[in-house]
Amino acid sequence: MSMRSLVSIGLTFVLTAIAEGAGAQAPASARERARQALPPSTFATVDALAQGLAQEGIVPEAVYGKALEGAAKGVGGERLTSAVEAYAGRLRLAWGAFGPGADGALAIAGADALQRGVDVASLRALGEDEGRSPMAVVVLADLVETGVPADRAVDLVREALRQRTREREMLDMPARVRLLIRDGATARDAAEQVRRAILRRRGGGVTAPVAPGSEPLTTDRLRRLDRSGG
Repeated sequence: MSMRSLVSIGLTFVLTAIAEGAGAQAPASARERARQALPPSTFATVDALAQGLAQEGIVPEAVYGKALEGAAKGVGGERLTSAVEAYAGRLRLAWGAFGPGADGALAIAGADALQRGVDVASLRALGEDEGRSPMAVVVLADLVETGVPADRAVDLVREALRQRTREREMLDMPARVRLLIRDGATARDAAEQVRRAILRRRGGGVTAPVAPGSEPLTTDRLRRLDRSGG
């Protein structure tokens, strides 16, 4: 399965969970599904976690969904409750990292990103942008999984947000980074090349890999080389 497909699946999960949470009967429905699918003792633990999150203002249906996901995979007992407890902890961390104004979709995307290797500091840095979105968080996680250092991944996503990069191009950024890595660039340098391409507003083009510290062969640079005899 391609990374683009994995991104789409992640976004679909986030948006579906929040769309369900928007309906007045949705939380009860999610709770009821969990009650029917889980053993009473397991449901009691999951329910307590979900209600605790709800009291903090964090979307509770995500916890029921995580429990149902585990049950569908055949996970049960202490393994299931431990996984749900860990997930609830990541939701709290993500919620705290994004700060006031964060919505449920952002918290769910942040919890997933934490599991995929993104640290809390990176989520906090990304959350400073007004244009933050669940999609941006998913792309950040994809970049980190690709091997891009967290600080450079945050810089790339924030630059894309500042430049109001189209959604499709943002979703393509991890693939563009992997292409440059395959052609010989380091993950850090590949991310920087994609960031420069966005800054130049060249849309879908990906520049060829260059040696660390070198400049692209722009018209201005060619003129300087010509004047210097380089």
